[in-house]
Amino acid sequence: MMEATLEEIGLSRMEAKVYVSLLKEGPITGGNLARILTIDRSHTYNILKNLVDKGLASQVIKEKKTYFSATQPKNLLNQIHKKELVIKSIIPKLEELEKSKSKQMSVQILEGKDGLRAVLNLLLQSKSKEILAYGGTGKSYSFLEYEMPHFAKKIISKKMFGRIITSEKLREEPFTKLLNFNVKYIPHLTPSSTMIFGDKVSINIFEESPSFIFIDNRSVADSYREYFEFMWSQAKN
Repeated sequence: MMEATLEEIGLSRMEAKVYVSLLKEGPITGGNLARILTIDRSHTYNILKNLVDKGLASQVIKEKKTYFSATQPKNLLNQIHKKELVIKSIIPKLEELEKSKSKQMSVQILEGKDGLRAVLNLLLQSKSKEILAYGGTGKSYSFLEYEMPHFAKKIISKKMFGRIITSEKLREEPFTKLLNFNVKYIPHLTPSSTMIFGDKVSINIFEESPSFIFIDNRSVADSYREYFEFMWSQAKN
């Protein structure tokens, strides 16, 4: 049981076996220890050297013979602390590698009112401070008539800002009056809308039952964001 626990903190199976034997038998010569454990003499000395290097065993020469003893068991904590320091030293580099990797694209199809609620909740949970939307239809207010005003208040409370491009025909719709949002207009009315926030894009199709193509990918979001900026430069106040 003790040997299995020692293995869990990083000792090899034989290191654990030799260490426990040293606690019981030491001080003892490597040759005698090899006989007690019935393992190869040279292998025993290699293991003892490893334990000495790890600060878990000590050696002393008496009458031209080398005797080995286990150090205090609390020295095992040094092994854990050493590993903790090593891990902490490489965590920043590992995190950089994680950030530098290209994120795989995730695409989901969400449907109905629950799909709309899911998109809105993802928006609220995002760390993005700016929401971009073009082709706004205002139909979300029809599908979630009583919930949208509460959602708008949450947007304000989170200090999120946005820009919307929509049709001239929808100037008086509630979504064009949202606080913290700037709105520009184009002549055309589109049956769908696109929303960009952070690394995410939601393509919203409002028919009898709404559906949403939700894309989570930085490159895709940046491409849609560039297109939005072009449209924003062409739209009118």
